[in-house]
Amino acid sequence: MAGRSGFGEKRMSEFLLMLFPISFFILLFAEASSRRNGSAQGAWSVEQGKALQIFAALMVILHHMVQTITNYGGVNKGPVTLWNHFGILFTAVFFFFSGFGLFKSYKTKERYLDGFFRKRLLTVLIPFLLTNIIYILFASEGRISGPVDVITSLTGFTLMNNNAWFVVELIFLYAAFYVCFKWSRSERAAIGKLAIFTLLLVTVALLLGHDKSKVGGHWFMGEWWYNSTLVFLMGILFAKYEERLKHFLVRRWKVIFPLALILTIGWYLFEQFIEGKFGYYREWNGHPGYPEKAVTLLVQTVLCALFVFVLLLLNLVIEFHNPVLGFLGGMSYEIFLIHEVFRRCLPGGVNGRMADVWYLALTYILTILCGWILSLADRWLLRLLQKKRR
Repeated sequence: MAGRSGFGEKRMSEFLLMLFPISFFILLFAEASSRRNGSAQGAWSVEQGKALQIFAALMVILHHMVQTITNYGGVNKGPVTLWNHFGILFTAVFFFFSGFGLFKSYKTKERYLDGFFRKRLLTVLIPFLLTNIIYILFASEGRISGPVDVITSLTGFTLMNNNAWFVVELIFLYAAFYVCFKWSRSERAAIGKLAIFTLLLVTVALLLGHDKSKVGGHWFMGEWWYNSTLVFLMGILFAKYEERLKHFLVRRWKVIFPLALILTIGWYLFEQFIEGKFGYYREWNGHPGYPEKAVTLLVQTVLCALFVFVLLLLNLVIEFHNPVLGFLGGMSYEIFLIHEVFRRCLPGGVNGRMADVWYLALTYILTILCGWILSLADRWLLRLLQKKRR
């Protein structure tokens, strides 16, 4: 009887854990509407992009939490264990809309590059610097051993929050975008230069390998720094040829969507095989594992592009209207940056005292609450800086 009781509790826990991703899908599709008369007007807009980005942020948080409760897949917690592998897909959504939004703003907003760093970078730098202070105070985990560590951690030159790599990389890509489009004679030349820069960035990160230092958190060290980055270029190209692509895809949607979905699922299975056979950790003394990393990167880049493409196709026929997504979308950076504090500080995980369901639930609740407070502080600081500048 005890064995049956334990089995029943395990199944119940697995069921409750799956409610998290199911709830996020419900959140995305609740109050969604189908587009009429084959019109794609409004698809891939800023509002739709924000809805998909906050959905992706919630899924990335789930990916990190599942890594904790399953010890990176070593402990089976039912179907939710699959989220160990899905983080890269939802990170790709952020990279795509970052590139897409940059180019679209450049094309539609007059004198967009004037004051570019003030308008673009401050919106990511302020939450980045504020959360660095929080991590030093509450989640440094003994990595601070002197004043130099305090300075580098406050400024982000070493990351107390490993998830903040995304902001660092965006700053580099934003700066490259500005330089390329400010000093190029044509859009084609600017895109070509930006593509070369992004490829070099990915190559350097791949060659640097993993960070094995005591402090950790050094820039561009680890596969998460580069395994979805190239989708940024996909966003640039889709924004450049947006209307032409929409016209082509809408007319052939009924054929392209099921084919793209099947191909994505098939390629995911292929990617899992490749990652298991090659991967980013086939490295030892005298063998940095560059060939294995390059093969894995190529396959994962294709998977990321396919996954984002399926979401874009879906948005051509479905429009997302959920007001909760709109509210959360306004603080996606804060939510993404702060969740690691609660992931570390709450007593959950394989060896933790807290039940997995409560661990995830409290992490999300506290993350959204703290993210909202941070967003208010960020907006106040942004207004203050802009007022002083005027």
